[in-house]
Amino acid sequence: MGNQNKFLNEITCLDRSAFSISIGLRASIFVITPLIIGLTTGHMELIFATIGAMFLINTEGPKGTTLSFHILLVACFTEAMAFGLGTLVSTTGFLAIPLVGIGVFVVLIAERSPRLTQVGIFTAVIFAVGVGLPGGSTLVAVERLWLSLLGGLFALLGIMLHRFLIPCKTSGMTNNTFKSSTMQQKHNLKYTHPSVSSPQPETLRHAIAVGTASAFGLTIGLVLGFPRDFWVLVTIIVAIRPNIGLTISFASMRVIGTVVGAIIAAAITLETSNLYLLGGLLFVFAIFMFATRGVNPGLVQVFLVPFVIILLNIIYPGQWQLAGIRILDVTIGGAIAVSATYLLGIRTVTRNFWKNK
Repeated sequence: MGNQNKFLNEITCLDRSAFSISIGLRASIFVITPLIIGLTTGHMELIFATIGAMFLINTEGPKGTTLSFHILLVACFTEAMAFGLGTLVSTTGFLAIPLVGIGVFVVLIAERSPRLTQVGIFTAVIFAVGVGLPGGSTLVAVERLWLSLLGGLFALLGIMLHRFLIPCKTSGMTNNTFKSSTMQQKHNLKYTHPSVSSPQPETLRHAIAVGTASAFGLTIGLVLGFPRDFWVLVTIIVAIRPNIGLTISFASMRVIGTVVGAIIAAAITLETSNLYLLGGLLFVFAIFMFATRGVNPGLVQVFLVPFVIILLNIIYPGQWQLAGIRILDVTIGGAIAVSATYLLGIRTVTRNFWKNK
């Protein structure tokens, strides 16, 4: 009973200090602007600029994060290159399976410094998205690379303007410190170590586990013919934590949030196909998706899933069934993440999770 209570406290914990409407409003404006330009001019490829902007802003982290501008600039390039490389990998058929495992492993090992943890996670995630999005080719890979880079730089401009106009929100920022909200520390940074000449054993085990699990997740997606198999990979990459307890709680939050968000998304996309209404709802969900980063991972999913499903329905009308596919993919990804954590023996210095909560 005690463990159950601790688990419930973990998944329902809200870090209200991380909530920021101003950040959510700024982020949504700079993420959706490329999409609006694409819709009004008929250049739908600008959706890749929106994807680049969204990933860069997620790399920035929630309120309280102090990633410096030069680290975010590095992220613009690493994420854009990963998006392009992932697109190329998608053209290799079943050879993509080992390439995904190797790619995720290399990214997580290369970005092992605590200040680069977020960069590594989202670089790996956008690499997986590049692999999973349909229509891959060399020309498409180049297009996705430069457009996502453009979107990332545009989002970085928004971050710079926001920090300039509201300096009190980011006072105390330095190039040599990395802070985050309580929830972000608990779920994202607990396994990181200072940068050293060779990977720490915990970091190495984590990279191996995530890479192996990602390859396995892609195998399942390809064999079963999932239309958006990258959702399985994304869940695996972000859900595998330092130990089994954290992984279970984080995966559970994603699944619960996804179910709630998918129900909302299905209801909206079944009831209306009006582009103006869908565009307005997309903007609202974007605001709260970015405003709640760091508050609770499950809560973010409640707004993220409708955002993604509505976005896909704007581009490909009648895709309401993707809500159910999203639930299935996230559930499978969460199960793989928990299994990988247990089977591959990820550990931190503190091995008993519940005892040290």
